[in-house]
Amino acid sequence: MNAVQEFTVGQRWLSNTEADLGLGVVMSANNRTVDLLFPAVQEDRTYAIAQAPITRLILSEGEKALHSDGWELKIDNVVLQDGLYIYSGVRTDTKEKASIIEVALDHNVRLNQPEKRLFSGQLDSPKWFDIRHECLQKQYDHATSGAVGLVGARVELIPHQLHIANEVGSRYAPRVLLADEVGLGKTIEAGLILHQQILTGKAKRALIVVPSSLVHQWLVEMLRRVNLSFSVFDDDRMEAMQESGDNPFEQEQFVLCSIDFIQQEKVLAQASAVDWDILVVDEAHHLQWSRESVSSEYAAVEALCGASKGVLLLTATPDQLGHESHFARLRLLDPARFHDYQSFLEEESHYGDLAQAVVPLIENTHMDQAQIDRLNAIVEHEEITDEVLASGEKRHELLRRLIDQHGTGRLLFRNSRASIKGFPQRIAIPAPLKLPKEYAVSISLEEDIELSLHPERAPLVNDNWTKYDPRVDWLVSLLEENNQEKVLVICAYASTALQMAEYLRQKTSIRHSVFHEGMSIVERDKAAHFFATDEQGAQVLLCSEIGSEGRNFQFSRHLVLFDLPMVPDLLEQRIGRLDRIGQKYDINIHVPFFENSAQHVLFDWYADGLSAFTSTCPVGSDVYKIVSTDLLAALKNPEDSELKEDIINQTASLTTELKQKIEQGRDKLLELNASGFGQIDDLLDNIVAAENPVGLFKFMTRLFDTLGVTQEEKDDYSFILRPTEQLVHQIPGLTEDGLEVTYQRNNATKFEQVQFLSWDSNIVMHCLDAVTTDVLGKSSIAFAKDPELPTGAFWIETTSVLSASAPANLQLYRFLPPTPVRTCVDAKNNTVDIEFEQLFKVKRKIALQLLQALADPITLGIEASLKLSQAALAERKDAAIKRMETELGSEIERLSTLQKTNPSIRNDEIEFIQTQKHKLKEIMDEAEPYLDSLRVVVNNP
Repeated sequence: MNAVQEFTVGQRWLSNTEADLGLGVVMSANNRTVDLLFPAVQEDRTYAIAQAPITRLILSEGEKALHSDGWELKIDNVVLQDGLYIYSGVRTDTKEKASIIEVALDHNVRLNQPEKRLFSGQLDSPKWFDIRHECLQKQYDHATSGAVGLVGARVELIPHQLHIANEVGSRYAPRVLLADEVGLGKTIEAGLILHQQILTGKAKRALIVVPSSLVHQWLVEMLRRVNLSFSVFDDDRMEAMQESGDNPFEQEQFVLCSIDFIQQEKVLAQASAVDWDILVVDEAHHLQWSRESVSSEYAAVEALCGASKGVLLLTATPDQLGHESHFARLRLLDPARFHDYQSFLEEESHYGDLAQAVVPLIENTHMDQAQIDRLNAIVEHEEITDEVLASGEKRHELLRRLIDQHGTGRLLFRNSRASIKGFPQRIAIPAPLKLPKEYAVSISLEEDIELSLHPERAPLVNDNWTKYDPRVDWLVSLLEENNQEKVLVICAYASTALQMAEYLRQKTSIRHSVFHEGMSIVERDKAAHFFATDEQGAQVLLCSEIGSEGRNFQFSRHLVLFDLPMVPDLLEQRIGRLDRIGQKYDINIHVPFFENSAQHVLFDWYADGLSAFTSTCPVGSDVYKIVSTDLLAALKNPEDSELKEDIINQTASLTTELKQKIEQGRDKLLELNASGFGQIDDLLDNIVAAENPVGLFKFMTRLFDTLGVTQEEKDDYSFILRPTEQLVHQIPGLTEDGLEVTYQRNNATKFEQVQFLSWDSNIVMHCLDAVTTDVLGKSSIAFAKDPELPTGAFWIETTSVLSASAPANLQLYRFLPPTPVRTCVDAKNNTVDIEFEQLFKVKRKIALQLLQALADPITLGIEASLKLSQAALAERKDAAIKRMETELGSEIERLSTLQKTNPSIRNDEIEFIQTQKHKLKEIMDEAEPYLDSLRVVVNNP
C-alpha cells in the first residue's frame, strides 16, 4: 500500500521491522525511494517505496499526542494540510488550546492500538497472543543473560578465547594487541570481538587488513564463524565503484582487503577518510618500524589507526622477539602514551619486575620474607602481609588487583601453549620410500629444487605417475589399514590431489573427496561435509595447499603430508588443521618421502632441526630466514651428508636459542590476565544457560509452525526448514529447496555448511522480530471450554511492554531491553492466575456480538489491567536504573582508580562510561509502558 502513498517531508512513519528505531521523519523522497531519519537512535534508512516496511503514524480524536518539547495534547480535531497532519486540542498541563503538526511529534511515540483493533473487529487467531508474549519474553531473557554476542558464533566454548572476546568486546572502542601463540585462536578471538561489538551496536563499520594470502581465509572465517559478510576490496572492485564518484569505502559497512592493496596512495587516502568503528590488522609483526625508518605498510596502518576508534592488532610474535618492534605495535594503539622508546623501556622494566615478583603468588608457593619485601617494594597502594598470603580468598583477590594494575595488561593479550592445557601429542611417522627411476631421470635432467620436492610435476612425467609412484600404493595401504579412521591428505598442488583421486576411483573402493582452489566455496563446503559425515562419508579428503587455510578437521587424527612445503609457517598451518585446542586424540603425522633425495633432507631438517613435527615452532620462520641459503644448498646436494648434518645442527642450535629467549621473556602475569583467571567460570555458566539448545529447539519448533515453516528431521544432528503455502514472513536464506540447520554447537563446528541456530543467530532474531513488530496477535477473542468455570465468564489478558529508544552504543539493552509483563483480570477487574488448556477461535459474527455486548466491562478491564502492569513495570524500571547506576558507577570508579597506576586506561574510555551513565539515566527515566496486545477469553463450555 505504501507504493501509492505520497510521501511529504515531515511525515512521521514507524518501521515494521525495527521497532526500536522509534518514530521516523521523512527527509526526502523521489519516485523510487524515501529517506527517513530516526532521531531517537540517530540513524537513517533508505527504503524502496514499492516495498517499504513502514507504517504511517496517524493519531485519532481522543488520543494523546506528545510534542518534541515534552508537553502533551489531548486531540479533539485532526486536519490534513499539504500532506501533513495537524492535531489540535487541549494541553494536559496548562489546559490551553494548542496544535501540533506531525513533524513536531516526539520521536518516541509508538503506534499502540490493540484496543482499537479489538473493537473494530481486527481479530487474530488466539494463539498469536501467546506467541507475541513468548517472543517478547525470549528477547528480554537473552538481552539480560550476559551472553549477547557470545552464543551465536560457530566455535567451541574455549575459556581463554571467550574471556578475551568478552573482556575486549564489551569495551568502548577497544584498542588491543591479540598475541596468542600459534594454534590458540587469534582469528576466532578477533571474530568474536567483532561479532559482539556489531551485535550490541558498539560498532557499525569494520575494516580488516591482512596479507594477500589470507584474504580468502578471513572472508570464509568471518562468514562461517560469526556470520559476518565482508566485501573484499581490490583494484578491480575499486575501479568498478569509482564510477559513482563517491568514496567506495563509504558504500560498504564491512570491508576486507590486503595490506598491499590499501597502502596505495589513493586507496589509503579514501580509506582513511572514513570513520571506522573498528580496524583489524592480521600478521602485525610484518609491519616494520624503527626510529630510523618506517615501512610503507606500517605508515598505511598508522593512518588507518588514526581513522578508527577501535583497533585489533594480531600477531603470534610479541615483544619477546624484539622490544622495539613491540613498542611500534603499541604505538599504533596509543600514540599519545607510547611516544618515546626509552620511556617505554623504563616502564617495561618496572612491570617486568612485577611480573617476576608475583610468580610465587601465581604458582601458589610459599613466599619468604625477602620475596614479600620485594613485592611490597614494587607494588603501589597495596599492603602485602603474611595474613593476606595465608588466606586463599585474599591471595586470589590480591592477584586480581595486580593483574589489573599490570602495565600493558589491558592492551596486550598473550596466551601460550605452556599456560593453556588441552593440546594433543603430535606423533611423526616417517615413510621412507625408494625413488622411482622415472623420477630420478627427470630430476637429474632438470636440476630444479621445486621438481625435486614435487617430481610428479616434472615435464617428462605424464599423468600416469600414480601407477609407479610408491607414495600412492603406500597411501592406499595406510587407508586400508585404518579403514575406520578419517584421513586428511595435503599436497601442494590441485593437479596432484585430482590425479590421486582419479587413481582411488579407478583402482579402489575407498570413499574419497577432493578439495582445491579450482572449486567454488559451495563445492568445497560439500566436499568438507562429505568428509565430516560419519556414516557413508568420505574416508579421505585429498587437499591442495588451500586445505591448510582456515578449515577445522580436528575430528580426524591422521594427517598425511604427501609433500613438504619449504616455509615452516605453512607446515604449521597444515598440521594446525588437526592440532587445535579441543582435539581429543593424539595426531599421527604421516610423511612419505624418497630416500637420499631433497625430500629426505627437508624432512630431516624439519624433524631434527626445528622439531616441527612434534611441537609448534614459533621461531621457524626466523630460523628459515637465517639458514635458507645453506638449506637450499643441502637440498640441491642430498648426497652430501656432511652439509646436511651442518645445516641441521645450525638450525637446532638457533631454534633452541630463540625458544629460550621466548621462555625467559614469558610474562606469567600477562598470561594469567589473558587466560581469564578468576573471571571465566561465571561467563561460561551464563553462556551455557543462555544457549539451552533443547529449549531453543522446542520454542523454534512452535514458532516455525506459527510462521508457516515446516521443520523436518534430517538426521541425528540437523533439520531441514521448508516454507509452506501459509508462510507469514520471509526468512533469510530460506528457499523452496529448504535450509539445513542445527541447534547443537558441536555439530555446527563439525558441519560448517549447516546453519547454526542460537539466540544470536540472524534467523532466530529475524523470526522474533517478525512477530513482535507485526500487528498479528495485537488483538483477539477466544472461547474457553471449561465445564468447571461459569458459562459466560470472561477474562481480559494483556501484555504491556516497558521500553525506550537510545543510540545503540549506549547499550540500553543491557539494563532496560523491551520488558514485557502479562496480566489477566476477571469480570470484576481482579487479578487472576489462570491458564487455559485450550482456546478456540470465535467466528467473526459472534465475536463482534460479544464485543458489542461486553464493550464497557472490557474497556474497564483493559484499564484495570494497564494499571496493574504499570505498577509492576515501574518497579522493574526503578530496579533497572539502580542496577545501571551501580554497574557503571563501579566501573567508572574502578577505571579511575586504576588509571593512577596503569596508564593504558584512556581518558576517553572513562569519559564514555560517564556519558553513558548520564544519558541512560535520562532515557530510562522517561521510559513509559505501552499496551502491546490483548486477548478476551469467554468461557463457552
